[in-house]
Amino acid sequence: MIARVTIQSAIAFFITAALLNYGVACSAIGRRAETLQLVPAATGLALTVLAFWLAVTLIFGRIYCSSVCPLGALTDLATRLRPARRPFRYRRPLNAVRTIAFLSLTALLVCRVAIAAEWIEPFGLYATVVIALTSGRATLAAAIAAAVTAVIATMAYRRGRLFCNSLCPLSAPLGFIARRSAFHIDINTDRCTQCRRCVDACKAECIDIQDHVADMSRCVVCFNCLPVCPDDAIAYTLSRHNLSDPLMQKIKTLKTENKPSTPLACDNTSNSSATSSTTEISKPTAQEPEH
Repeated sequence: MIARVTIQSAIAFFITAALLNYGVACSAIGRRAETLQLVPAATGLALTVLAFWLAVTLIFGRIYCSSVCPLGALTDLATRLRPARRPFRYRRPLNAVRTIAFLSLTALLVCRVAIAAEWIEPFGLYATVVIALTSGRATLAAAIAAAVTAVIATMAYRRGRLFCNSLCPLSAPLGFIARRSAFHIDINTDRCTQCRRCVDACKAECIDIQDHVADMSRCVVCFNCLPVCPDDAIAYTLSRHNLSDPLMQKIKTLKTENKPSTPLACDNTSNSSATSSTTEISKPTAQEPEH
C-alpha cells in the first residue's frame, strides 16, 4: 500500500508539473507519464501502451486507477479527509450507469466532439481543471472547473470511489477485464470473523462480507483493506481459498417404485444400522393345537 501511494503521488505531481510547465526536469517526467494515460493512447493509436495496460489489468486488476490516473489521486485526497467514524459500506454496482458513460464517451470521440476530450475523459478532465483553476482569470471555464472539482471532491468524501466506479467512462472496460484478473482480493472464510473492518476501509464499496467476495470489477487495488484485518483473513493473491470444512449440502432423495421416497443419510452409516431401521423384526407365530 505504501508503494502504491508513493507511485500515485509521484505521478500526479509530475503530471501536474507538466501541465503547469513547472521546471524542465519535472515537466519532462510528467510528459512521459502522460503517455501512459489510456484514452490519449487510444485516440493516438498507441497500441504498445494499450497492450501494456491490457496485460497489466489482466494480471493485477484495476491498478491503473490507483496508481497512474491523476483524477484518481484527486479523489483519494478527498477521501482521506473523511473521518474514521464514518466507515464505508458495501453497495451494489451501477453497471448500467458505467456502461452508458463508456458508450457516451466513445460516441463523442468518434464524432470528434471537443467536450469529450476536455470534460469527460478522465485525464482530459483533470488537465482542464488544473489549467483553468491556475490561470488566475475569472472565466466561465474556471467557474465550471471549480464546480466540477467541488462535485468530485464531495462525492469522494461521501462515497469514496463512486465517481471512478460509476461515472468514469473507463470503469466499464477496465472492470470487464479486471473481473478476470489473476491477482485478486481473496477472503479466507476459515479465518474471517465478519468484523467488517475490511468493508469499513474499502473506498470502492465492493467487499460483500456476507458472501465473502470482493467485486474485482470495481476494486481499484488500493490495498486499504489488507492491513486493517485483525485475523489476517484477507489477501491479494493468485489463489482462491477453499473451505477446510465444507458446509452441509442438500442431499438428493432416493425414489423407489411404489414406495415413499427415503432421504439419504448425511453421514456414512453402516449397512446393518440402515437395514435395521427400515425392516420389521419377525415375531414367532403360535402353533395350532393338535386334534
